[in-house]
Amino acid sequence: MNIGLGAYLLSGTPGYRQAGIHQYIRALIEAMDGVLSDQPRRMSVTALVSPTARGELAFADAHSSIAIEQASRSTETPLSRIRVEQFETPRILRELRADLYHGMAFVAPLRAPCPTVITVHDLSFITRPHTHKLFNRTYLRLFTRWSCRRAARVIADSEWTKRDVVALLGVNPEHVDVIPLGVHTRYRPLPRAQVVAFQQTNRIGAHSVFFLGSLEPRKNLPVLVEAFARVLARIPNATLLVGGSPGWKYQAIFERIAALGLKDKVRFIGQIEQEQLPLWYNACAAFAYPSLYEGFGLPALEAMACGAPVVTSNATSLPEVVGDAGMMVAPDDIAGLAEALAQVLSDDGLRRELREKSLRRAAGFTWKRSAELTLACYERTHKWPQN
Repeated sequence: MNIGLGAYLLSGTPGYRQAGIHQYIRALIEAMDGVLSDQPRRMSVTALVSPTARGELAFADAHSSIAIEQASRSTETPLSRIRVEQFETPRILRELRADLYHGMAFVAPLRAPCPTVITVHDLSFITRPHTHKLFNRTYLRLFTRWSCRRAARVIADSEWTKRDVVALLGVNPEHVDVIPLGVHTRYRPLPRAQVVAFQQTNRIGAHSVFFLGSLEPRKNLPVLVEAFARVLARIPNATLLVGGSPGWKYQAIFERIAALGLKDKVRFIGQIEQEQLPLWYNACAAFAYPSLYEGFGLPALEAMACGAPVVTSNATSLPEVVGDAGMMVAPDDIAGLAEALAQVLSDDGLRRELREKSLRRAAGFTWKRSAELTLACYERTHKWPQN
């Protein structure tokens, strides 16, 4: 069974915005390589990537169970990625004699010469169109709908996303597999001395709130800023640390910070290297993630795996990930978010309780399990279209 993986959103270019989908692709392929290495060879898997991405895959050597096929050009810009995905990929799949193509981010080639599996991470470009650029949401609306309806199976990151796929794209629910994401082993509680040294070096105080995500409307940062302003009235030495790269339509964030006079209380960290992220999660007193819409919510899971108390929204998929291990409020409830953050920052016992719950909850999410379920999905799909 020959499998082609459409991993074109993977990038190795320094400074390129590496959001959750990038992490999904890299972690799943690496975990898949480990699972295949431990089993009798029943699949031949080739990851189709941008020329910049080879170094992103830690296993990419002669001993790997997964081969790497580079595209003829970079796929880091939308137009270039579409050109490779739609016009070059069918030729590559024919050359590989592929039995199956896995589109790891929403779409498959219109002329795929084999059955397809599509991963849908969320449908915010349909449910929250104002949070996306016009070109991106137009392309994704058209091609995701077509790809999913034609696919042998669809993979959804969460039950919430599955409901959206069925309701909004008209996909048969029996053709949708829910496969939760995992958390990398690097995300864990770190030695206290190491964390303290990191806090001192990076000026992270005892009442620091950390956020991680792209600066875009869906992440709901203006509401977090408003809530944080109220927290300061009770805890004057609190700080808000914002990690993540600029996305789009982020001007409102800076406008609210300026209007509320918070320039000295809100620090923008920028893109944080994956190897450094566990330190940030360990160093904060609370992790805030008041997103309006998530297909899964990987940063919340990573924070929990590090033992960080999580305050998040009760919207979309986040309750599936966080469960009872964090504090949840409605995404538009500024007062409720402020109260939850203030409680966590001021109550040592509550922080310890949330830490213990977070570690237990996060232990149930592994990339190995995600890889095993994905490979099982391929095997079921191999019988398509007879089923």
